[in-house]
Amino acid sequence: MNPTADIKEAMRGVPSYLWRSAHDRPLEIPKPETVQRWIAALTNIERIASDTDDEYLGYVQRLRTVPVAAVELISRWHSYDQYNAKGAARDVVEGRWLIDKLRDEEAKARKNTVGVKGRQYVNKLRGQARDWASSQLDTDYERRDRKRDDPPADVLFVRKSDPSKIAVVLAFGPYTDPSEYDNRYTLFLNAVAGLSIYCERVIAIVPYDGNYWKWLRRHGVDRGNIDFFRVRYHAKDFEPVKLRRPEA
Repeated sequence: MNPTADIKEAMRGVPSYLWRSAHDRPLEIPKPETVQRWIAALTNIERIASDTDDEYLGYVQRLRTVPVAAVELISRWHSYDQYNAKGAARDVVEGRWLIDKLRDEEAKARKNTVGVKGRQYVNKLRGQARDWASSQLDTDYERRDRKRDDPPADVLFVRKSDPSKIAVVLAFGPYTDPSEYDNRYTLFLNAVAGLSIYCERVIAIVPYDGNYWKWLRRHGVDRGNIDFFRVRYHAKDFEPVKLRRPEA
């Protein structure tokens, strides 16, 4: 299939009056390549929005009002640093950053990302967690690709004998900026607490020992279906260590 040819054919079928302005002046019909960029930009906005919490969702949705070049830069940024890319989306839609500023900031962010980068590293960690998590669950569980209405987890399992019974794996990060662990700590534990209400098992992967249980108990959550495993994210091997649940 030739996407460009398909778009050309579709554009020929658009009634001519639709290519006229409000003052009945003929408008320039966009090139198929331009239409393809529009479609790709809208697809990327939908993709980013589907993985965005309420704090930034409105800003991501408003990317429809900015130039396509800005959407392309934010999409590239999002591929290796989701959190700061969404912050950039806010700055763009609120008019604080123009294209040149966005381009410079994205280039600096990409340069400062070291090692296995961004989305590549997230995918590596998620794959390792997926393979390992099966060893923490009984054989009645099977992995399932997450759909829009499923719990917001990094890896999802359902029972073959009862698909309403769900187990999830949720990873804290990884973030390229270490300060984001402090910024997102409460959001992560809120997600763990919320998932524990209706999931049979919640396996939380964290990059360091912390007072996770203390936080949960302070907020009235002390469920036996939650387990925390520490993983040194940038270590050579994926070696989860189960964190001991403190005495009540």
